[in-house]
Amino acid sequence: MLNGSLKVPGDKSITHRALIFASLVKGHVEIENLSTAQDCADTALCMQKLGLEIERKPDEKGSVTVKSPGLSGLSQPKDLLYVGNSGTTIRLLSGLLSSLPISCCLDGDESIRKRPMARVIEPLSAMGAQIEAREGKFAPMSIRGGGLAGRRFDLSVASAQVETCLLLAGLSADGRTTVATPHLVRDHTRRMFGHMAVPYFEDDGAISVERLSEALPSCRISVPADISSAAFFLVCAALLKGSDLSLLSVGTNPGRTLVLDALSGMGADIERLNERLVDGEPVADIRIRGAGRLTGITLGAADLPAGIDEIPILSLAGSLCEGEMVVEGASELRHKESDRLALLVSNLSANGADIEERQDGFVISGRKTVKGGALWETRGDHRMAMSGAIASLLFEQPVRIDDQACIAVSYPEFFQDLESVKG
Repeated sequence: MLNGSLKVPGDKSITHRALIFASLVKGHVEIENLSTAQDCADTALCMQKLGLEIERKPDEKGSVTVKSPGLSGLSQPKDLLYVGNSGTTIRLLSGLLSSLPISCCLDGDESIRKRPMARVIEPLSAMGAQIEAREGKFAPMSIRGGGLAGRRFDLSVASAQVETCLLLAGLSADGRTTVATPHLVRDHTRRMFGHMAVPYFEDDGAISVERLSEALPSCRISVPADISSAAFFLVCAALLKGSDLSLLSVGTNPGRTLVLDALSGMGADIERLNERLVDGEPVADIRIRGAGRLTGITLGAADLPAGIDEIPILSLAGSLCEGEMVVEGASELRHKESDRLALLVSNLSANGADIEERQDGFVISGRKTVKGGALWETRGDHRMAMSGAIASLLFEQPVRIDDQACIAVSYPEFFQDLESVKG
């Protein structure tokens, strides 16, 4: 059982944006509840190399003061900008760097070097950035920015990262830059633009920006708890009878609530309490009580932008459900830190779940129990490792996770927090 209350670390997506958008300010940005993830630490280091001063407040965990010279004051980095394992960092920084009259190189770890970047390279090049990449689409990426011209982009794949990348470039481009997506994407960028007073325009779902006429004023940003981190506890508590767990101050952005919507659709006893807005972001305390076995569900392409990263942990609920869990339109999972689709199917099959892989998803026939006890391979993927840890609590026997250290990429305190609510 999982019982009590827990506040997971700050939201990674919002933390990345807060650190990068601070470059639009000339003055100070106070950021509270910053994510402790290594991904976000890599973003902070990159921004420091560009000229931001970031000072941690010793008496306030997760709080920093950022002193920024504004876009015009950002400087040529003296060496490589290393993004580690963070796809958000490399994509968002590509847009910012393309807007600046400097030259620099972006690179990351082995996983990042396998992730195709054509979705940002091609539109940024169309705006006038000069970008060289390995095989034309892989990191390392050398960028020579400045002199951009705004354009309209109708994205074929809904991506908040690509949208944000192009908007950042558009804030220093001549004319108007417009981005339209085929489905709802998480709107953290729009909400933070509104909070920080970045001018933007919306029309029929598309968002447009023009060149910033002046630097933004100093501001404060409070980061809500990360719903992607909370997801592991939510699924676990929903399936363990007797659980009564409250996750505090969780971000409930409508572009991020797949895990809540899916669990509710499967019959979980879940409710949102104390709903409020914090610096433009919706936040709530989420209480979940263990109902035991849930019912099956079908998740399609229109559902997944609200939480495709939560599919691995949701698959555990599917493996123990009544009926079937069907996931379709999830081919993007093949291009994450690992091929999450293939790896997920392999891990669940090895541990006794009834799962069939498809080109863009899978079908799970739920069972009353899943044996477990076999190897749970991660390939350095933090979400796969945390899903394995939860599987160990739900299956008959604990799984054997081959690499737990990779969890630090997104959630260094994961096992400590899990222990605090067990029992």
